[in-house]
Amino acid sequence: MDNMPELTYEKIQLAKDSNTPQETLAILATYGDWVVRHWVARNPNTSQETINVLATDKNWCVRYWVAENPNTSQESLAVLATDKRPDVRWVVARNPNTPQETLKVLATDEYYSVRCWASVNPNIPQETLKVLATDENFYVRRCVARNPNTPPEILEVFATDEDSYVRYGVAKNPNATELIRRLVLMTNEQHS
Repeated sequence: MDNMPELTYEKIQLAKDSNTPQETLAILATYGDWVVRHWVARNPNTSQETINVLATDKNWCVRYWVAENPNTSQESLAVLATDKRPDVRWVVARNPNTPQETLKVLATDEYYSVRCWASVNPNIPQETLKVLATDENFYVRRCVARNPNTPPEILEVFATDEDSYVRYGVAKNPNATELIRRLVLMTNEQHS
């Protein structure tokens, strides 16, 4: 921080402060230094209007923190779900405010990490979980197995999945019945 101009340092401190007025944060959101804008995007006091503007920022780190912000609107999350950066999309996928329609789109993402985060989001529709349950990537199936909204019929199929991490996810799922847990144990013994 010693090499940072004093004015930028002061702006960063203002952008970080949750007591900074929304009007000041809106002005800071237009500042040329992306580090200042990134702190505005992270600030829980930043207004919805300012967050919406930052959702289209040229710097991907700023967009990342907009996607992470719990105050980000569903409309901005839908825009960010199509971001060219997979790291921005997976943060949208894990945001608890991401709407079902956006999660359906993210569930088809080319990157398994995005599909995985979408599959553990509490808002993901069960019909989308059923599609993700057939994903060829075991990380995605493991995430589906861990989602407490996954229906028991999928957990029953996963109880005999070839991947031990998927079976472990089933065993830890609160929806797994005692019968399903026993099936996991039997399958584990067969694979040992």
